[in-house]
Amino acid sequence: MKVTEFLDWIVAMNFQHYKTESFPDYTPKGSSHFYLLGSPERFTSEELVEIYTNKMKDELLERWNWALTDKQK
Repeated sequence: MKVTEFLDWIVAMNFQHYKTESFPDYTPKGSSHFYLLGSPERFTSEELVEIYTNKMKDELLERWNWALTDKQK
């Protein structure tokens, strides 16, 4: 995987990004999350790499498909 192509894909997909925070009743899976505008699905950096390289397990593939569907609305 070329890092520059991966970064260009992130920009082309128009991912939004935010730093996560822990709360007494919530511990995030990663230090930050990415999402597509209009979708409630959130992805960690590791998950983005899995999506980009098409090495998703079924659960992540389902979430990714939902995010793409939400983005179309």
